[in-house]
Amino acid sequence: METYTYILIPLISAVIGYVTNVIAIKMTFYPLEFKGIKPFFGWQGIIPSKATKMAEKSVDLLTRDLFKPKDVFTRLDVNEIIKISSDDFMKMARQISDTVLATKVPVSGTVLGRNVKPQVEAAIAKVLPDIIGRSMGQVKEDIEEILDLKDLAVETLKEDKSLINKIFLDLGGKQFRFIETSGLWLGFLFGLGQIITCMYTHHWMMFVTYGIFIGYITNVLAIKLIFEPAEPRKFGPFTLWGLFLRNQRAESFKYAEIIASRILTAEKLFDYIFRSPNNNMTHKIMESEVSHAIDSVVNTMPSLVKIAMTNQRISELKSVTLFHLMNELPLYIGVIYPYAEKTLDIHNSIGEKMASLPPQKFIDFLRPAFQEDEWKLIAVGAALGGVAGFLQSLI
Repeated sequence: METYTYILIPLISAVIGYVTNVIAIKMTFYPLEFKGIKPFFGWQGIIPSKATKMAEKSVDLLTRDLFKPKDVFTRLDVNEIIKISSDDFMKMARQISDTVLATKVPVSGTVLGRNVKPQVEAAIAKVLPDIIGRSMGQVKEDIEEILDLKDLAVETLKEDKSLINKIFLDLGGKQFRFIETSGLWLGFLFGLGQIITCMYTHHWMMFVTYGIFIGYITNVLAIKLIFEPAEPRKFGPFTLWGLFLRNQRAESFKYAEIIASRILTAEKLFDYIFRSPNNNMTHKIMESEVSHAIDSVVNTMPSLVKIAMTNQRISELKSVTLFHLMNELPLYIGVIYPYAEKTLDIHNSIGEKMASLPPQKFIDFLRPAFQEDEWKLIAVGAALGGVAGFLQSLI
């Protein structure tokens, strides 16, 4: 072989290490959906292919150590909520009154009914803040039972696989870039060793073997260097410390920002509280308050209307009112979202807690992206290295 050919070997090995690592990282996250012919030929990103499992892993530590609903929901001031939303609640009261009076209150279409309507509207408007206030107070007390945080987070992530990718890519962006660039310089170093081998054999299998080795070892070493050691270790003037752990505070707030802006938003939290099909507790709280309120409203009605209001009619009135209140409240309560976002302060709450986690627990946030299926990442790197090595032998 010519001298320039020997010089090219470590350079080509460096390119192999870099390119195989870049492709391996890309194949970890993309494509979001399977591309190819199932089940024999094709690929889906490792993380999107296990969206449910990865979603569960990514929120396990969140729900266990970082976010306790009761801790943050106690910050909400029910009186402030009522104050902010009073005008909207008045509109809702009129809408519910129109519907209820038209369907369940006797003589509502008569002259008497038309005279009664303003009184009923006023009565409902008066008790509605009490219904909302007491209900919200009870919801705050029982929030741990009402809000299934893991269910909410996992469902959100399952619906949007790109969001799972975003969590891992944003949280581990520097680390994934390290894997890519480490392939470059590690490939170069191993390429120097390849020069010695080339002095004894030029067989194409040697290039393929080196390609596989470089693709394999660069990924293995890069992953090790990201997570290990968990605590700083001094070696003379050098400090060895897992790359992911050096940026714990910054990475913590990146994660918290995604959670606060995309998953645990005020809109999603309140929507879950009032609309979750499995959330019977909220329904029971509202049902109790509506029942008391309707009894108060009926007592304000003229005697002629009261006589016609049998127990059956009152029961139907309560059911209809509850139904419309549960459906309309999520539409009107949006006015409190800015206040709730600011008061709950989920971003800083999660960020501070995550930043103070012990090293091993912090590692557990990103490690699931590799741990179970990291062999696939390594195998892909090795396979790509083998292909690149064969092409190198042709060169």
